[in-house]
Formats: sequence, structure tokens, C-alpha cells
Amino acid sequence: MIAVSEGNMDGVLNINKPAGITSHDVVDRIRRTTKMKRVGHTGTLDPMATGVLPVCLGRATKIVQFLIAQDKEYEVEMRLGLITDSQDTTGEVISELPVPSLSESDILEIFDRYKGEQYQIPPMVSAKHYKGKRLYELARQGVEVKREPCKIFIYELTLITFSLPYIRFRVTCSKGTYIRTLCHDLGESLKSGAAMSGLVRLRCGAFHVDRSVPLEKFQTREDVEQYLFGINEALSSLPAVMVGSEGKASLYCGRALSGGVIARRSGEFRSGDSVRVTTRDGSLIGVGQALMGSDQLDDLAGNLRVIRPIKIFQ
Repeated sequence: MIAVSEGNMDGVLNINKPAGITSHDVVDRIRRTTKMKRVGHTGTLDPMATGVLPVCLGRATKIVQFLIAQDKEYEVEMRLGLITDSQDTTGEVISELPVPSLSESDILEIFDRYKGEQYQIPPMVSAKHYKGKRLYELARQGVEVKREPCKIFIYELTLITFSLPYIRFRVTCSKGTYIRTLCHDLGESLKSGAAMSGLVRLRCGAFHVDRSVPLEKFQTREDVEQYLFGINEALSSLPAVMVGSEGKASLYCGRALSGGVIARRSGEFRSGDSVRVTTRDGSLIGVGQALMGSDQLDDLAGNLRVIRPIKIFQ
């Protein structure tokens, strides 16, 4: 259910970010339109990028951490033969290299190497912190520092089309994946170098680009209210467990859920995953962390703790 009052709104907007502005610019626009301070986006999109940018309002800002953690899907264009300081075509050109003659099978062979668990070095032009400063702030000063590789996961990497020096592909990936860096790394493996030349975010968790709304549609508070998703719907891509009054009381007291109070579940999860906790009628109580996988939960009952509360919505 979407909560709207005279001075406040609680929910999430599925905004289709236009090219040429930052994610923070989008948040500022929504703040001015709604006259609300509690507005935040759920993962930065580069100025050149377009597509899905979920923006949380009011109480929904409490779920930003869960939306940021969702898997994402992109359509990407990269230009071979070009290496830039930002790893995209908006940056300063460091070097230009000849583009080899590549067949579709050559490209697919390289793509296959990048599927699954990977370690990726974040780019200097990124919002990651280093000793209290953002990396992009250091990059603007001409400073480059050593960055530790981060573990990511590439679920799908599919070639759409190629007309050298350009290659278009679709990627589904875990949180923390830098698509610019993926293009750069693919370019190295293709022995030509590459820079990202286009990016559309197709999906972020439960939010899809075909249901996104262009930013220019949000001219008034009424426009925002019209397109606002409730918190439960915004988290609908998370698996869920359903509890009765005993489980609800446990969560409100900050206690973990035991196997015996869980009436049923929806979706699969592993130990450590975020899980929605709802009432029997589907109303959201909060979000917890699974202390075991759903396959183990199915065989349990009694007092063994299975879900630890993270965020509770009174």
C-alpha cells in the first residue's frame, strides 16, 4: 500500500533517467517537486547512461540498502580500439589501438570467460571511498591510488550485435559491477582496448525499464503520487516468509524468527540473503537476514533461529 499524506509520501519511483545529468540531479528534481528532504536514489548511473533509476521517498529511504543490493541488467555499447582515463568515451583518450578482425565466435569465446564469479578493480572515476575521499575526487586532482579488486558475479553476458569497432551486448550482474570497467577488461581480452560508448539500465531488482517513467513527467506532487510504488512492491524481487501474530511480535521486539513461527515461504534463498517478512495477508513487516537456506528451512520447526531482523516497519 502506498502511504501519502499532505506533507509526506512514502514509496519508490521507477524513473527513466535521461542522458546528460547525474543521479543526484534526478534526486534534486524530485526534492524540489515534492518539497521533501528524505529522497534518495538506489545506485549511481553515469551522466551518459539512461534507464532505470529507482528513487526512494520518505520512509522508503529505509530500503535503499536493499535496492542497491539487487541484481541489475544493462544493454551496453562499447567502442574497441580506444582507451580513456574514465573507461568510457567521455574521458580523455590515453591511447588508440588497431582493432583486429574479429568474428562472432571470437567475441563469444571472450564473453564466456567473463561469466560467473569475477574480481574487478574499481575505476578511479568512481564514487568508492579511499581514506575519506571519493576516488573521482582524487582522479580530478590527477592522483591515482591502488585499488583492491572486488568480487562480482556476471550471470549473463549476451552478444546483441557488432559492427566493428562497436559491440553491443546485454549483461546481468551483481551489485558493485562497474560496466565501464567490464568494457575496459573485455577490450584488453580482445587485444584492442575498449571504452564504454552507451549504457541503458534495463532492470534494477523488481524495476524494469518498460515500466519506468521519464523524468520530465514529474512536474507536480500529483504526478509523483500517481507513479509511486509501495515499499512492499519495491522489494517484491526478494524472497519472502509469512508469519502470524507470534512472529510479528518477535520482530517488533527485535528477536529472530524461529522455524516454528513461519507459516510458509515464497521464493528460494541462501544463508545470508535478505528476505521479506510479511503477514499472512501479504502486508510487509520488515526485512531480515536468512541464517540458513530455504531448503533447510523447509525441514525445520521448533525454536531454531532462522531469520534475523534487519529493518522493521512499524
